[in-house]
Order: sequence, then structure tokens, then C-alpha cells
Amino acid sequence: MKKQCVVIGLGFFGMTVAKKLEEKGVEVLAIDKDMIIVEKASKFVTKAVCMDVTDFDSVNNLPLSDFDFGVVAMGESIAVSVIACMTLKENGVSKVIAKAGSKMHTKVLDKIGVDEIVFPEEYMGEVIADKISNE
Repeated sequence: MKKQCVVIGLGFFGMTVAKKLEEKGVEVLAIDKDMIIVEKASKFVTKAVCMDVTDFDSVNNLPLSDFDFGVVAMGESIAVSVIACMTLKENGVSKVIAKAGSKMHTKVLDKIGVDEIVFPEEYMGEVIADKISNE
């Protein structure tokens, strides 16, 4: 059975995650509130939806319990990120991975039970520093 992942937030990080997952055979539901971005994603993901994830009625109409993974790729707004993560957790998504924008954001995500918290910029900074120092 194919893995399924919902990706919320299609900035550079979220779009990259969605694209790479599809390339690896994972079915992806991509969600963003910007229709232009959603249209771009629709060319390579299983399904793309234009939606504000703080609109509980709309989000609760999605079959979120069908998804194995959820990626919340928004680090700028703690409030929206927390709402998206809580929605995924409350709707039975097995594993939720979220991007954090600050240490406080990390604390909040940890308190609500997010399974994995990532700092993409920090991680890539470490990778580049290691690469330069090892050349």
C-alpha cells in the first residue's frame, strides 16, 4: 500500500518536500491558501487544495485520517502552524513533522505532541559549514 502524506504550506520548503515525496512514490495532498501556488503544485502532486487551514469546517471535510504523515511547512506564523499541527493530530494523522521558526515555536509544537520538529535553515547551515571545513 502506498504511503500518503499531507503537506501544509507550499513555500520553498513545503513545495520541495511535496515534489520529492511524489518522485519517491508517495501520494501527496498539498494545501496552501495561495491559489497560484496551489496551481503550480497541482502539476506534480496527487491532489492540491487551496484552503485556509484555520477554517476548521473546510479542513475537517478532508479525509485526513487516511494519511500516514503530515508535514506542516510553515514556520513564520506560530498560531497558524499550531492550528495546522493540532488539526492533523486530532484527525488521526499518524506522524506529524513540522517546521519551526524559533525556539519558542519549538516549545509550543513539542507541547502539542508534534512527532518531529525541524529547522531546515539551521540544518543546511550545518551541512554547508561541514562541507567547507572538510575541503
